[in-house]
Amino acid sequence: IIMASDKLARRRALRPYTLAVPLLLMLGMLAYSHLTPSSPVDNRRLMSEDCPAMEAWEDGFAGAALHVFVMFYIFCSLAIICDDYFCESLEKISDGLGLSPDVAGATFMAAGSSAPELFVSFADNVIATETKSIGVGTIIGSAIFNILIIIALTAALAGQDLKLDFRPLARDSVWYTISIVIMVIVIADGEVHTGESACLVLGYVGYVTFMVFNTTIMGKMCPAKEEDDTEDVELGTQSKAKGMSMDLESIEVEGASAPAPAPADDKKEETTEEAGDGDDDDEDPGPYFECLTWASVAEEGWDSKAWFIFAYPINVVFRFTVPDCNHERFSGPAGYITCFVMSIIHIAVASHFLVDSATKFGCIVHMPFALMGLTIVAAGTSVPDAISSVVVAKNGEGDMAVSNAIGSNVFDILLGLGLPYLLSNTVKGVVPTVSVDELIPSVCILYGILAAVIGILWYSNWMLNPKVGMSLFGLYFAYVVFAYIHGLS
Repeated sequence: IIMASDKLARRRALRPYTLAVPLLLMLGMLAYSHLTPSSPVDNRRLMSEDCPAMEAWEDGFAGAALHVFVMFYIFCSLAIICDDYFCESLEKISDGLGLSPDVAGATFMAAGSSAPELFVSFADNVIATETKSIGVGTIIGSAIFNILIIIALTAALAGQDLKLDFRPLARDSVWYTISIVIMVIVIADGEVHTGESACLVLGYVGYVTFMVFNTTIMGKMCPAKEEDDTEDVELGTQSKAKGMSMDLESIEVEGASAPAPAPADDKKEETTEEAGDGDDDDEDPGPYFECLTWASVAEEGWDSKAWFIFAYPINVVFRFTVPDCNHERFSGPAGYITCFVMSIIHIAVASHFLVDSATKFGCIVHMPFALMGLTIVAAGTSVPDAISSVVVAKNGEGDMAVSNAIGSNVFDILLGLGLPYLLSNTVKGVVPTVSVDELIPSVCILYGILAAVIGILWYSNWMLNPKVGMSLFGLYFAYVVFAYIHGLS
C-alpha cells in the first residue's frame, strides 16, 4: 500500500507538467482562431454533414474560446480518471491474474483505453438509423497517430530513460501486421459480410488466446537472453544469500541471548493492525472523502490549492461514481473490477464530448476537414491511450506503455471494427460499406512507419528517451504534411 501511494503521489506531482503540453496546444489553437478572419455565419456550413449542429453565437472567437476551454477541461478529467482510477485498477487486475506488464498493456489496458472508439463504431453501425461508410484513411490515420504520437509522448513525458525488451515489441508488431492483413482482405471489395466480420472478431480471440500462453510461447521462441539474465541473477542471488547466511550466523553467535527487539516489532505491527481494523469499522467514510475537503490541501502550496479548486467538480463526480480501488474498502476483486468498468464508461463519455468540441472548433475556424481528421479528430479519440501510456511509463513500465500503443491498434481493427460490423450483419441485417480508395498506398505507408519506429528504437539500443520522442514527433509531422498536401491534391 505504501509503494502504491508513493507511485500515485509521484505521478500527481508530475501531472502539471503533463498537462502543460495540451495547454500549450490549446493556447495555440486559440491564437489560430483569433488570427483567422471572421466571416458571416453560414448556416449551411454549420449544419452540414461534416460539421455538427451549432448555434449562431458559436461561430466566432467566443465560440472557439469556449470549445478550447471545454477541450482542456475534458482533457484534465481524462488525466484524472486514467491516473487515479483506470491505471490503478489495471495494476490490481494484472496482479490478480498474474499478467506481465507488457501483456496487461496489450490486452486490458489497450481494450479499456480504446473503448471510446469501439463505442463510436458501435453507434455508427448498430444504433444509427443509417450506417455510415468508414474510410480506410480514417482507420490508417488513427493507427499512425497511436504508434507515433503515443510512443513519442511516452518517451518525452516519462521523466526517465526506459529500457525496452524487444520481444514484446516484436510480438505486438507481428500481431499488428496480421490484423492489417485480415482487415485488407475483409474490406477489399468495399463491403463487410457476416463471415468477414466474424473473421475479424475471431482474429482478436486468437490474439487474446496467444496472450494467455504468452510466457510459455515467448520462453520457447526466444530463451537465450532469458537464460543469460537468469544466470546472472542467480549468481547475484547466491552471493547475497551466502552473505546473508553469514550475517545470520554471526548474529546467532554474538546475540543469541537478546532476541527482544523482534517481539517488540511484532507487537507494534499487531497494534497497528488493530487500529486499522477500528478505522475500517468507524472512520472509513471520513478518509475516503477526505480528498474532497479543503483540509487535504491546507498545508500545500498555492499551485496545489489552485488545482484543487479547478478540478473539484471532476473529483466530486469521480469520487461518487467510481470506487477507488486504492482505498481499503474497495481493494478486493469486486472493487477493482467495478473501478475498471466505471473508468471505461467515464473515458468513453468524456472522449465523445472531446471529439465533438474538437470538431466544432475546426468548423468555427474554417480548418480544412482533411487537416482536422489528421490532427484534432485523431488526437481526440487517442487521448485515453496517450494518458494511460504516460502514466505507466512514469512508473518505469516502458514495455507496458509501448504494448498499449500497438495493442490499441490491434483492438481497434479486429474488435473495434469487427464486433460492430458483425452486429450490423446479424442484428440489423445490413451490410456495412467501407471506402477503399487508395487502400494499398495507405497500407504501405502504415507498414513503412511501423518499420521506421522499430528502426529508431533499434538504433537507440531499445531505449525510450526524449531523443526518440522528438524523432517520432518529427516523423508524424512529416506524415501530416504529406497526407494533407496529398489530400488537397
